[in-house]
Amino acid sequence: MRGARAALLLPALLLLAGCGIRSTDVVEVGDPAFAHVVPSGPDGTTLYFKGPNGLLPVVRAGAAPGNAVMLLLSGPTEAETDAGLTTELPHYYGVMALSRDGDSVRIRLERAVLDFPEIARQQLVCTVAHAMPGDRRVTVTVNGSDGQLGPATCPF
Repeated sequence: MRGARAALLLPALLLLAGCGIRSTDVVEVGDPAFAHVVPSGPDGTTLYFKGPNGLLPVVRAGAAPGNAVMLLLSGPTEAETDAGLTTELPHYYGVMALSRDGDSVRIRLERAVLDFPEIARQQLVCTVAHAMPGDRRVTVTVNGSDGQLGPATCPF
């Protein structure tokens, strides 16, 4: 009986003793990692899809801003889906117009857009911003059959 009590107390004593491991303070090691994505241009267009922790860039062939939006609206490829990427945007193969006036870009889709979740809006805004030549600090407005989203800018 005495041995059984000792056997029950042993794990508790080991936990209290910490097995000789001392506690330490947080060690600062610098800023979080940041990577620049391959820029859009004649060799590729950067599309933004939903990953496990937010938006992730994917580079695909094709440089025209309108082409980037249509590629985005077509959704991730099978390989991108296998890598865990998804989209919050509906598949869309309808009419689309894209126009730019200075730092403002306007997209017109022939469908309702006000029901797009926030991450879907970010997918569109960041894809368009990275498809534009020059400064990526453009504001993007999306017009649909039910109203307007934006203007908004891409945080990346």
